[in-house]
Amino acid sequence: MYYLLDLLDKYGPCFTFTLPVKGRFIMINDPQLLDHMLKTNFESFEKGDILHELMYDLFGDGIFGVDRDLWKFQRRTISRLFQERNYKDFIYASIVRKSETVLNILRRCADNGNPIDLQDLFYRFTLDTLGDIFFSTDFCCLTSPEKPVQFAIDFDHAQRIIDWRLEQSLWKFIELYSERGRQIRKSSQVLDSYVYNMINSRRADIKAEKEPNDLLTWFINAVDKDGETLDDKGLRDVILNLIIAGRDTTAQALSWMMYSIMTHPSVEDSLLNEINSILSQNTPIPLYDDVKQLFKYTKATFYETLRLYPSVPKNLKVCTKDNLLPNGVPVYANEFVVWVPWAMGRDKKIWGEDAQVFEPQRFLDDEDLLRPQNQSRFIAFHAGPRTCLGQQFATIEVIILVTMMLKEFKFELVPGQKSPPEFQTSLTLPMKEPLMAKVSRRF
Repeated sequence: MYYLLDLLDKYGPCFTFTLPVKGRFIMINDPQLLDHMLKTNFESFEKGDILHELMYDLFGDGIFGVDRDLWKFQRRTISRLFQERNYKDFIYASIVRKSETVLNILRRCADNGNPIDLQDLFYRFTLDTLGDIFFSTDFCCLTSPEKPVQFAIDFDHAQRIIDWRLEQSLWKFIELYSERGRQIRKSSQVLDSYVYNMINSRRADIKAEKEPNDLLTWFINAVDKDGETLDDKGLRDVILNLIIAGRDTTAQALSWMMYSIMTHPSVEDSLLNEINSILSQNTPIPLYDDVKQLFKYTKATFYETLRLYPSVPKNLKVCTKDNLLPNGVPVYANEFVVWVPWAMGRDKKIWGEDAQVFEPQRFLDDEDLLRPQNQSRFIAFHAGPRTCLGQQFATIEVIILVTMMLKEFKFELVPGQKSPPEFQTSLTLPMKEPLMAKVSRRF
């Protein structure tokens, strides 16, 4: 990633390079060029067959690897969840319940003096939360916080291998005779076994007319434009795509946000001032309307975290027909277009001379109201028709958990850890090592 930042400094926001077998890549780390690709010419740039094949072992025909009608069908079904009445009816309550479980774990750590790996805790929190809200399933990650979660371990292994494939022209051949190939096949078997059991159980519930009203049920009953429903393989693909969307991205954002808070005392002070002005010891749980309307600085801190540590640090698409970028650079059919949100968030031309400084105030105006953001400048939630459906969900989830945590606890990094943390090579931006913190009560 730092190498990409050096290239950006050396060659500017738009340059090309060629990889053997894969062909020509055009780098476009510029808001105007991203607007052109992700919005104005959306239908000319797709995931395409090559990316679909690279990701197929994990994501199959799920929303992150498909285009056109299949993508529209899945997006339309998922969007049903993120309606205002659902937030009020059950999403908010589920997030609060899981957040209270996290606080119970932190209370034990504060009382016994044991440090805790916050990144692992956040992975458990987000997987349990999405399991409850999306699938009415309890993954039991928080009920046994000392126990490894095999499903999550294999999910992470598979992601790292797919990320490796993006840079390898001969990945199919290499995997035939390497540990990577054996690992992704093994991981896929573990994931498939768990997910297919979920699907079979839900089909039995539907047959017995006992099914919960959630995303899994909606997808089982959903009919596409040809009158077809998804088979078990299609449902498996949907579930695994929803898990990376709901688990990894938010857990990593929480990890980087808490790291940034622990290393910026003035930011922590500003957060506490806001939190204490809204919450009290008698009412330590933020109300839904307050989460949406208040906590401006908390939301700005979340956005500043995503600016510097975007959950999807790099992305690419394939050009489907010859195109001319606004700066005059031609892009031909079957060529790749790449953008790197991680580098864009550190670009002084986009964010000013203090681009590499963690400063949440940049997202607030003189009256401490959130500034409207151009999606292609603040690209953490994507832009255009593929804008993240879960943006509001993730924001609410983060605000509820972080405000409840900071209201009751003080967090300090355990000495001896690398700062800033190294990140793991993956499709997303996990920390390479545990984020170990000491926890103490504020009252």
